[in-house]
Amino acid sequence: MIRRSWRHRYRAALAGAFLVLAAPLAALAVSPGFRPIALEARQIDDFLPSLPEQVFGPLEFRGGLELTSTDRQFGSLSGLDFASDGTLYAVADRGRWFAARPVEKDGRLVGLEDPRIAPILNNAGQPLSGKAWGDAEGLRIRRDGDRDVAYVTFEGVNDLREFGGDDFVLASSRSVALPRAARDLPHNEGLEGLAIAPEAGLLGGAIVVIAEEALGNSDRHGGWIVGGPEAGAFSIESAGTYSITDAAFLPDGDLLLLERSLRFPFGFTMRLRRIAGQDLAPGATVDGEILVEADLRYQIDNMEGLAVGRNEVGETIIAIVSDDNESPLQRTLLLYFALKD
Repeated sequence: MIRRSWRHRYRAALAGAFLVLAAPLAALAVSPGFRPIALEARQIDDFLPSLPEQVFGPLEFRGGLELTSTDRQFGSLSGLDFASDGTLYAVADRGRWFAARPVEKDGRLVGLEDPRIAPILNNAGQPLSGKAWGDAEGLRIRRDGDRDVAYVTFEGVNDLREFGGDDFVLASSRSVALPRAARDLPHNEGLEGLAIAPEAGLLGGAIVVIAEEALGNSDRHGGWIVGGPEAGAFSIESAGTYSITDAAFLPDGDLLLLERSLRFPFGFTMRLRRIAGQDLAPGATVDGEILVEADLRYQIDNMEGLAVGRNEVGETIIAIVSDDNESPLQRTLLLYFALKD
């Protein structure tokens, strides 16, 4: 109990420092708000090269992009979501926003327009700086009246923060209360998955946060339903070496998990797992169907961010982005799939 209490106080202190101590020197050099960047987008035609039909179970590959930029602040994208106007937003784990408008042709992703970057602000309106304070991992955007509100998880301090106002990118952040067990997760094994349930579903628009790694010596990941009529903790069955890097709800209320594994000498693998929404409840242990699993024969890298949206003809589109860790040996990939079931 003493050790746990100390850890809780330590994390609470870190979260409090997040409010005002996040690198004021960086704030002098970085201005709030977006600035344009040069971005090159090389089209990816095949998820699994040489396969005639790009259909993988219920998923149909709808094109992808390999993104590169000479701007040194681009990269490390780890959370992804669509805004209400269709703009694609991402957060980088160095405390930055990225945004661009997807360009589609014949139902396929072929490019990005108007790419731009901005610093994420703390609650004092100052830009975050560095991995310790700016380790943004999950992103969800929810429509609230006539505006979009963004929610971001920060793994370094196990914090969930809300960005509101007329423009959430220019907004100071506000901490969202989380269960103590979620805030006490070990460093670098903390909150990565972030999802917001449909308002009309069983969870009534609740926020769901999920731990990246299995808890302790168990074979289960921790999940927490925050708010709504079914608030409480639940567990997700693990699968060996896979970590959970993001989560998003499908329109029907099922929960989609993005999972990633790194195994030497085989490199990265990724998979998508679908959890029945009706199974999510306090005290439950859930598992689900694997929709697709891919290794380095496929066009993947360190896949970390997941978004679910609708295209102009009403199809459910799943977008996935990779975190290049700002390494020349890795790639920033943006992949599109249509859910065909």
